[in-house]
Amino acid sequence: MPDWLQPLQPDGRPPASDSRASAAKDPMSFERAVERFAEQYVSRKTGRPFSPTSKRNVRDNLLGGPLTAYRNRHSIALIDDWTGDTAADYLRWLQEDLRRDSATIKKVRGQLRSFGVFCEAEFHIKHAADGALASLRVSPVTDFNRRKDPPLTHTEADRLIAEAPTPRDRLAVALLMFTGVRPSELLALDESHIRLDRTPPVLEIRGSVHDPTATKSAAGYRDVPLTIGQTLLPRLLRAHLADPHRPPTATRLFISHRSGPDGGYEPLTINGLKAMLATLGEATGIKCNAYRFRHTFCTWCADAGMHMLHLQQLLGHASADMVAYYYRGKTSQAVLEAAARVRF
Repeated sequence: MPDWLQPLQPDGRPPASDSRASAAKDPMSFERAVERFAEQYVSRKTGRPFSPTSKRNVRDNLLGGPLTAYRNRHSIALIDDWTGDTAADYLRWLQEDLRRDSATIKKVRGQLRSFGVFCEAEFHIKHAADGALASLRVSPVTDFNRRKDPPLTHTEADRLIAEAPTPRDRLAVALLMFTGVRPSELLALDESHIRLDRTPPVLEIRGSVHDPTATKSAAGYRDVPLTIGQTLLPRLLRAHLADPHRPPTATRLFISHRSGPDGGYEPLTINGLKAMLATLGEATGIKCNAYRFRHTFCTWCADAGMHMLHLQQLLGHASADMVAYYYRGKTSQAVLEAAARVRF
């Protein structure tokens, strides 16, 4: 029978093909699966999708150079070739051969576990989240073999604060130095988080630039005294807030020196903070970055005799292991003085 004599479908159109079924048969590349994961994944803990920052971190970790090099070496091009055992092998290689620290490995492990669960549910990929990945433990032992910058001396700290060019920069350096806050927490601070009316005055840590309503770690909200070891911070805070160059309508504590597209003020970004500290380091000849300041704060407090659990709360760590990680570079002089006080 000629085609034109075939009976028509009820709606007058030929039957449509099942595009989803045909798409399911198409092999999916690892890269395309990661993109789907970054855009569509919803956290089982929070019920929320990835933030723009988290999406960028996922793409950096799962599509970046190390994992791409590993996949090329093992001929892993399609998501069907990816398993939990493969993910665990990659993480061991990343830590043992590329010398990534345990905190980074744990972060990538969490992303790979979530990615595996997503692939099993979305693409029906078997064993993407189980196997060795499900039980992989990450040890911080190799971290102690990594060379780290020593804590700053008090002379170096005083010079960095003194040579910072603006009230904003002096305050940023001093807060990082004398409170140990993370850069993402520092840049999320509003004026309302500075409580000079409390006794002692404190810095209220309530969020980060990644999430203004939640701190980075499971330790949760915390208050950090502004009087640890010195009386400089309240004075620098008042000078910064009274700076005539500060926009009168600004509520964020740290504002960029560049205006936004509409001519208004913009909050200082992580990259802006890094650039400011790099410029200050070049001007003084002292290597400085936010995490060296955090390491310095931890070392000074521990050498002064602060209890490890109290220091853990100040730094916002969920466990004391990370406190030991930051304190591992303590000065030999402090060790000698502590040993001299011991009597049996």
